[in-house]
Amino acid sequence: MPIQPNFLERTAFFSLNAAPAPMLDLAGALAFRTLSTAVHLNLFATLAERPFTPAELAQHLNLHERGTHRLLEALAAIGYVAERNGRYHNTSITEKWFLDNKMMDMTAAMTSFDNFFQELWPHAPEVVRSGKRPFDFYQFTATTPGLSDAHQRMMQGNANLVGPAIVKKMGLSPTANRLLDVGGGHGQFTIHFCQAHRQLSATIMDSEIALETARQNVTVAELDDRVDLYAADLWQAEWGSAWDGILLFNLLHHYDLETNQKLLQKAHAALKPGAKVAIFDQVASKAFGSATNAIIKLVGLMYYLFADGRTFTRNELTNLLNDTNFRNIQFHPLRQAPGSSLLVAEK
Repeated sequence: MPIQPNFLERTAFFSLNAAPAPMLDLAGALAFRTLSTAVHLNLFATLAERPFTPAELAQHLNLHERGTHRLLEALAAIGYVAERNGRYHNTSITEKWFLDNKMMDMTAAMTSFDNFFQELWPHAPEVVRSGKRPFDFYQFTATTPGLSDAHQRMMQGNANLVGPAIVKKMGLSPTANRLLDVGGGHGQFTIHFCQAHRQLSATIMDSEIALETARQNVTVAELDDRVDLYAADLWQAEWGSAWDGILLFNLLHHYDLETNQKLLQKAHAALKPGAKVAIFDQVASKAFGSATNAIIKLVGLMYYLFADGRTFTRNELTNLLNDTNFRNIQFHPLRQAPGSSLLVAEK
């Protein structure tokens, strides 16, 4: 878990500014690397079998015993394992967020950010200086072995957290039977909609490599007969017509306002009259809670550094929808995803 200073430490670090608070950020970086090491060594999954002593675990995983002991002690200090009678076991935090992938796949997140931090973030100073990137984020993700699937599985955790609420708030007509998910990648949002609306068929449009994850998820959900996978460039492809709903989820932050206006025009043309478009994305605003607000700002920087991404205000998104002839615009903050919001509008 995030390193938690006690009362005296908080006083020294924050109230009195008597101790170097930036050390907590450095410690956070060390904690991330410690977790990453545990994931790469399959340590948490092994401890799920039974508690181990450091020597037993080292032998079981063919590791150096002293290094294994130091790793377990570090993991215990940040709350991911605990020791009892010389044996180590996973904590409830690890069991929920690293081993039960129904909600969030933190193992996939570690794999993704390992690659991002090692390969992309070192370019941050030159990106901030010039505004140019010496890499293509999407090509990097697509061509690094295993990274596309890990990235998609990391993002689908958010879909599992907010999916049921989004399905309810979007309020598709009971007679709706055609849904288009543009840039739907992992497919988990489409799966939530199809599970809630038994008459619904859907098409997910994304790159071929992104749809590899969707293909697996759709099959597991037993929805192959109701979900089509359409590998295409969203700008070059025909979107069809008479859709009952179109999802534009985690998509607008990739483009500027002018480009997003063209995106919404394509959505408007593809919907039947009275049908709905839904935007789910981060919205630039002051979030409740200092930790949440800091995370949102840090993620906003990451969007910019990696892919020239951006966040928009509620007014900017509302104006975009008005300018592209949508009406009955509804704005829904989501408590399950602080900083992200759902906008629903009708053609």
